[in-house]
Amino acid sequence: MTKYELLRNNHPLLKVPLTNVGECADREQIKNDLIEVMKEHNGVGLSANQVGLMERVFVMYGDFSKREPIACFNPKIIQESEEDILMEEGCLTWPGVWLKIKRPVWIEVEYEDENGEQIKNKFTDLEARAFLHEYDHMEGSNFTKRVSKLKLDIALRRARKVAKQAKILENRPR
Repeated sequence: MTKYELLRNNHPLLKVPLTNVGECADREQIKNDLIEVMKEHNGVGLSANQVGLMERVFVMYGDFSKREPIACFNPKIIQESEEDILMEEGCLTWPGVWLKIKRPVWIEVEYEDENGEQIKNKFTDLEARAFLHEYDHMEGSNFTKRVSKLKLDIALRRARKVAKQAKILENRPR
């Protein structure tokens, strides 16, 4: 079991943009810890600040079909497509909340791996979406900032209703 727990969505650390990873940071340990939390919560990505770690790094599945996690230290977006696609997104910090978010179809990025090696990559589809979603977290933002207050309120009500129904079913005698 990891030493990290997910912060609640109203935690002030989630609003702080992250600067570069510290020189003394144990990158391998950070990668392993973040992957453990991500998998423990059935996520597809996780930014360090979502667990209170103030390092500019996130983990995600670099290839969704293979479910192989990668760590992106000090990532940068180099280029993105002009074409956008609208898809539903969820977030470990916002359990049960699903929002339709418009994002670029592809992105070109640079980041360092856990060994400090510079990586250039092009992500499309879900991988691009996951990268951009986690990148938002590192910038002190999140996917709820990409929709109107009305759409967010509707999604929050829906999430509360589903949670309430699940609790009723959970407490029902068998």
